[in-house]
Amino acid sequence: MNEPILIVEDDATLRVTLSGFLGRLGFVVDAAEDVAGALALARKQRYGLVLLDLRLPDGDGLSLIGALREIDEEALLVMMTAFPEVRTAVAALKAGAYDYINKPFDLEDLRELIGRALETRSLRREVAWRRAQADSCDLDGLTGESAAFRELIRVTQKIAAAPRVPVLIHGESGTGKERVARAIHCQSPRATGPWVTLNCSALPEGLMESELFGHEKGAFTDAKQQKRGLLELSDGGTLFLDEIGDLSLALQPKLLRVLETQSFRRLGGSREIQVDVRFVAATHRNLPEMVKTGSFREDLYYRLNVGAIEVPPLRVRRADIPALARAFVGETARTMGIPAPELPAAIEHLLVEHAWPGNVRELRNVIERAVILCENGVLSSAQLPPEISHAVSPAPTFESLPGAAPATLAAVEVAHMRHVLAQCAGNKTRAAEILGITRLTLRNKLREAGVPDTE
Repeated sequence: MNEPILIVEDDATLRVTLSGFLGRLGFVVDAAEDVAGALALARKQRYGLVLLDLRLPDGDGLSLIGALREIDEEALLVMMTAFPEVRTAVAALKAGAYDYINKPFDLEDLRELIGRALETRSLRREVAWRRAQADSCDLDGLTGESAAFRELIRVTQKIAAAPRVPVLIHGESGTGKERVARAIHCQSPRATGPWVTLNCSALPEGLMESELFGHEKGAFTDAKQQKRGLLELSDGGTLFLDEIGDLSLALQPKLLRVLETQSFRRLGGSREIQVDVRFVAATHRNLPEMVKTGSFREDLYYRLNVGAIEVPPLRVRRADIPALARAFVGETARTMGIPAPELPAAIEHLLVEHAWPGNVRELRNVIERAVILCENGVLSSAQLPPEISHAVSPAPTFESLPGAAPATLAAVEVAHMRHVLAQCAGNKTRAAEILGITRLTLRNKLREAGVPDTE
């Protein structure tokens, strides 16, 4: 759907004529008769195109151009003037107008001018979008030192270097499959091309097909105009199909055909459209098992699985947790506009000991929450969920204590402190953090109890 058009014209007859003509072309049209009215409308609504008269009751179109561009620098402005002087046209273009048209004008000439203007707007947006995609092409979130992570990066780099090979990424939910897919795009010769994503579980089948392939005007009831699908938008780049295991059986053969031929037809269209797209798919589902049960096509599975990547869960790459946590601390702090709080070794230890069923996504969420709750510039166990902050194994019971059962509360306290200290491999800073006391307090209590100080 095109954005609305604004007409700024003090001649009521021309204003009504233009509004009716553009309305019949399928545009939503607003109109104002002066500068004040135009500015009031522009502050409430974005306009794809503004047609404005040179001379208005409370000002002139040249000054209005600057004011409108301050509100929306993307809006295309076309000056209408009955004074076809060269200096007027030059002044309008210098002020930021896209073009101008002399009164009186033929409505068909105006229609052609509007068509060119809107096409220009579309191309500008596409260029800006592609540039933004290229500029943001980084490996954010892919951090680690473990053997499992290094192997993941090695395989990713190898596959990225083959820009036409389809890729199937498998891994548990939250492992970072989309980040791996993004890394494949960024490290490939397609890095400067578009990066387009589609979640196969997010839309019903009918909308999914239109979103993927696009449609022609009149292809179905609500198809008021032609629409380019994600396949066309991905031309020259990468199309990431997330949760491919949820793609309907009806759409699977259509996708397979595109994979094999690099061509397709829009819904309601008869013309074959050629594209150059790399397909990267991801799923947490067991596709081989789905093939056996008939819920996923075998031919599509093998076509996608040329470049197979398994993303390991966080529990098998525990050595990466501290680095990931530090990265997320910095990322969250930058987003909040605050200095990054300190991440003590004791907290890193708690994070490493957690099972992380939600994988990297869960870790990110935990760190974000901790940074938000942090008050003194140092993260503590108090900001962690109970299932993580209480990660120390249970303190010994009276029955499990060596020798006779302690007779005093102080003795139980000392036994618990010694137990926590042992769990922390003698690290008093980490133990004090878990106990909720200062390191000095811990040392003093242990000294009072006659426990030798090893430091």
